[in-house]
Amino acid sequence: MKEYQFSRPPDGDRSQGWALLSVCWAFVAAALVSTILRVWVRVKLTRNLGWDDHHMIIAMTTTIIGAGLITAEVIAGGLGRHSYYLQPSQRRLFAALGWSDWIQTFITLMFTKISIALFLLRIVDRRKVRMAMHALIGCLVLFTAVFVCLFLGVCRPLKAYWNTGMEAVCFSDQVFENIVIAQGVLSIITDLICAAFPVFFLRGLQVSLRTKIGLCLLMGLGLITAVCCAVRTALSGAVKSPDVTWDIAANVAWRLPEVNIGIVCANAPALRPIYLYFQGRLASQQSTSRTAYSKNQMLENSGRRKGQSDLENGDSNATSGSVGTAETAVSYEMGIVGLSKDSN
Repeated sequence: MKEYQFSRPPDGDRSQGWALLSVCWAFVAAALVSTILRVWVRVKLTRNLGWDDHHMIIAMTTTIIGAGLITAEVIAGGLGRHSYYLQPSQRRLFAALGWSDWIQTFITLMFTKISIALFLLRIVDRRKVRMAMHALIGCLVLFTAVFVCLFLGVCRPLKAYWNTGMEAVCFSDQVFENIVIAQGVLSIITDLICAAFPVFFLRGLQVSLRTKIGLCLLMGLGLITAVCCAVRTALSGAVKSPDVTWDIAANVAWRLPEVNIGIVCANAPALRPIYLYFQGRLASQQSTSRTAYSKNQMLENSGRRKGQSDLENGDSNATSGSVGTAETAVSYEMGIVGLSKDSN
């Protein structure tokens, strides 16, 4: 870590820390509530807890860890205050905690987007689309691993990043900023992919236009995360500021909604059965228990019904139940149960 000669700031010893903590825990609380509701829906209503839910639980766990790191940065590390007023020990602690929080951010974003991709895999049966989703997951893991490794190699030895007076080889401030910007740009791209993909998939789904628009809006909420990420990336220059504990506060303030609103938006499509449940349009738990249909059974029955309908109507050119299968998969995963073409 570089040793700077700080000048006295004209606005005195002000603090943005407590405002950051309020924003931090408000967003984390919203993300936590949405995650708890998601798990409740999958366990109690639709009874189809899957890998996408497990990845979302991991993302929620890591964002809570991140909130703890930010809390420690504010209380003990001086986040939101001018570096001039901090003790050297506080600046060292801030550097160590801030480094850890960046890695946490990368990992949380990865698990959130993998959860979205896995959710889409549950409702898509087209081979090319599934291959694209698997490729997206692979890219997310690869990119995150690269950025985490770059952060682990920011200084050799690593502890020189937060300790002054050590002989070490470290990235320049400009290289560090470029790493953060590169991660932000790739994050925006993956956000847009995750938000845009459902729109194209749901376009051919045989449900009412109102239902289709609602689902597209629900599954396209990731655009909010992309906007937050864009603003956060534009503020990346703060990482090379001598007064980093003060200047980085705006970056952190946008990083918090990027991560936590991202979790809320990723949970939103899975929460639709709650609305249907309280509208009396989702089968009761007792009925679900008696029927005891698995996803595979529903898809098999859908394909069989579609094939029988084609034979009865003499439609020799009909597709082999792909639309019916896709529609049933969406119904199972998002609670669109018993909806007719004109309902909702």
